[in-house]
Amino acid sequence: MEKISASIILLLMGIFVLDVAAESCTYNDAMAPVVTYTTAMKEYRFNDAYAALSDKMTDGMSVDDWSAGQKKMFDLGQVVIGKVDVRWPQHLDKGSCGERALVPNVLSAKDRFNNQGSVEFEMYSVSNHGGEWKIDAQETLIEDELVHRWFPGDTIPEFKGQVLDDGPLPGDE
Repeated sequence: MEKISASIILLLMGIFVLDVAAESCTYNDAMAPVVTYTTAMKEYRFNDAYAALSDKMTDGMSVDDWSAGQKKMFDLGQVVIGKVDVRWPQHLDKGSCGERALVPNVLSAKDRFNNQGSVEFEMYSVSNHGGEWKIDAQETLIEDELVHRWFPGDTIPEFKGQVLDDGPLPGDE
């Protein structure tokens, strides 16, 4: 009886250890730069957004130059970011848990030329730069197959076209 009890305890301990090892790969700080970046861009805080980006993503520009360019683009385009829905990081392989990940995000936005708004399915490539996670690249997924792969259960909104009238554009109010 003692052998059976000891075996069950060891088995349960083994399951717990395996579960902890798997969990450490599914949760880490890989999604933090995407949350920081998308929130800062939504609030027009471009200097804060810059802090979440790697040199690759900013083309090596200084914070002042990059932020000025983003501000100009957002102002001219009258960009309005609505809902941001950052999802859990997806690691490329078990060995990459602390090095790199893909972070899905669903973004709702509209601008001067898309006043009806759109839902964008984005994938951010993030990597660990000396202990700090940074965004290296961003891709907007368009193909249904990729959207369904990375955003299972989400529906792709039907495109309703551009409706231009004489009313105010986003940002004109």
